[in-house]
Amino acid sequence: MKTIRILNYIFVAALGFFAVMFAIDRFGNDTTAPSEATLYTAEHCSDIIGYHGPIPMEINIVDGKIAQISILENDETPRFLRTVVESGLVERFYGLTPREASKIEIDAVSGATFSSNAIIESVKRRMAIYDKAVNPSPWSWQLLGIIGCTVVLCILSVCGKKSQSR
Repeated sequence: MKTIRILNYIFVAALGFFAVMFAIDRFGNDTTAPSEATLYTAEHCSDIIGYHGPIPMEINIVDGKIAQISILENDETPRFLRTVVESGLVERFYGLTPREASKIEIDAVSGATFSSNAIIESVKRRMAIYDKAVNPSPWSWQLLGIIGCTVVLCILSVCGKKSQSR
């Protein structure tokens, strides 16, 4: 009986190992992310306020990197927004992957701090949301594999005890 129980433990450990390896292989190296996308900040960033309100933007991703950011109709003071655009702040995101853009540290533009902070935070948040959507974490699947193996181990342990008591 001890031999069967030991074999059960080995089986469950091997099953868990393969479940974790499958999760890493399937989700850790996911290359199915679209290389081109057009994203909008309005829905996800309406709580990020510039000088007079949110600043909706359209972000174009080409070959997996930010290619263009267009500022859409908004209520910002045109003079402040012009200061931001002329500073080259938006172009600082060009060529970055969504993950890089979501983590970059960029200083606000002097003279248009509220507007530039709203643009920076909106782009960063939208890129973080997009990155999470196209590159899911393998850890949730690994955890599911470990939980599944634990359940199987408990069932096998209970079945082993029942067969011993007979």
